[in-house]
Amino acid sequence: MLWIRKLAPLALLFSFAKASTIPGALVARNNTGGSNSTFVTTHDGKFFVGSQPFFFSGTNAYWLQSLGDADIDLTFSTMSQNGIKVVRTWAFNDVTQAPQGLQYFQILANGTQTINDGASGLQRLDSVVNTAKKYGIRLILTLTNNWTSKPNPNIPPLTLSNDFGGMDLYVDAFSPGGTHDEFYTNGKIISAFKNYIQHVVSRYCTDPTVMAWEIANDPRCGSSTQPSSSCNTHTITSWVNEISGYIKSIDSKHLITAGDGGFYCLSCPKLYSPLPPTPPSSGSALDGSFGIDTEDILAIPCIDFGSFQLFPDQADYGTFTPQTSFLINSIATGSEWIGSHVATGTSLGKPVSLLAYGLVLKDNFSQFVPVNASTSSTNFLHGSTGGVSADEGNYAQVAWATSGFNGAIGGLLNYQWTQEGLSGASALSRRQTNTTQASGRTSPNDGYTNGPYSTNQVTSQAQAANNFVLQT
Repeated sequence: MLWIRKLAPLALLFSFAKASTIPGALVARNNTGGSNSTFVTTHDGKFFVGSQPFFFSGTNAYWLQSLGDADIDLTFSTMSQNGIKVVRTWAFNDVTQAPQGLQYFQILANGTQTINDGASGLQRLDSVVNTAKKYGIRLILTLTNNWTSKPNPNIPPLTLSNDFGGMDLYVDAFSPGGTHDEFYTNGKIISAFKNYIQHVVSRYCTDPTVMAWEIANDPRCGSSTQPSSSCNTHTITSWVNEISGYIKSIDSKHLITAGDGGFYCLSCPKLYSPLPPTPPSSGSALDGSFGIDTEDILAIPCIDFGSFQLFPDQADYGTFTPQTSFLINSIATGSEWIGSHVATGTSLGKPVSLLAYGLVLKDNFSQFVPVNASTSSTNFLHGSTGGVSADEGNYAQVAWATSGFNGAIGGLLNYQWTQEGLSGASALSRRQTNTTQASGRTSPNDGYTNGPYSTNQVTSQAQAANNFVLQT
């Protein structure tokens, strides 16, 4: 392997995990719910439901809250038919003023916070949770987003994953002109975020439909708003520790994950991890430049499992081999990225899951919107590739899923689900979806929608997960 602590052989990491050298605080964080528990729990580095191991495949659908009830039902029904066990979706929708004819979960403006518990607010999330329960699907609910876009009149609201508010709206409301990382350090902002967490988490704290709380999608020092010069890995790690502890004080039944992209800082001194720093490594995925030290975050006592992401179009995860195609390099470095995270989880005695992964397809390339933007652009890391074909995208994602389950990963979530045949009516009778089909409308597309191949991919993942369970 190319990285992770120049990485020691996997056998050494496994022996480390089994040799009772894992700190007691980490072992104590196992959520053992008992043999009759219907909640997803963790024990000895694995997920369980009751006494049975739980290896899951699934998908992302951040936009579920924007659909009407009939379309939510259709979506979960289709997912269930294709073997989906877990869906990750946004449990936030922040605005600066109440929008006309649109749902929203809270208003953040002028130093104030107003949470909407009504029919146009968190009752829409109730519909998502209740319908998931109907079809036996579990949810990972994300509480905020690192990325917040500026409105684009050419794209319908709630189309992009960064259209739902997030960290920068808190900063704008409580510290106008502040840096992005004030979200992690400003007392007023932290109090407002905790207030929102209390509203949402307490709403579902007894419902096993929720598999886990994800604190934030891809937290980093920077966003579309710049960071301060003082933001570093300890800034975000300390914040994750505080927020995860707060969630556990409200809800001791559900799992918690940080939601970070899985970036390392191999040479950084640690706050919680027993793994010693190593000599500096080059590359943004390893050097802590994003403010993330995934090893240290995973070692936080109230973090129950590790999360990471894989988007080779927008991030480097290893060194590409010259004269080798973007696709083959992406598959190779992606597989190593997955293997390294499995090894990290093993070394700390906790399961890990790949919560979002994908490649931009040629068919989507012209409308692909980078995560920190609100308009389509080729101005991103591998924007010159022009995307991959649908067959290539399917091949890559199935290869990554197979690599993950062969390496005993806890679960994988494809990014993202495509739902056809929608009525197009949102929760508030507004046409919210964006692509017309002969049979209706198709779910929002931020550039990673894969058409029918999305279903093929997650069905293959589900089969790989089921096969792995049978072998264990």
